[in-house]
Amino acid sequence: MKESTRPECGHWIGAERRHCRKADGVRRFLPGLRCPEHTPRALQGQPEIPPGPGWPIHRKEAS
Repeated sequence: MKESTRPECGHWIGAERRHCRKADGVRRFLPGLRCPEHTPRALQGQPEIPPGPGWPIHRKEAS
């Protein structure tokens, strides 16, 4: 039986030679699971796009 684990940020922190592994606020992006500090827009220094009406508000996050 597969052990269920909670999602963790998979961002590689090169200077520290490790993955982030934070579990709070993790969401799924194309490059993988990311915490709020390591989303693609956060890494570019840009604010997150607020969710609009419809599907993005009602979907399940990184489950």
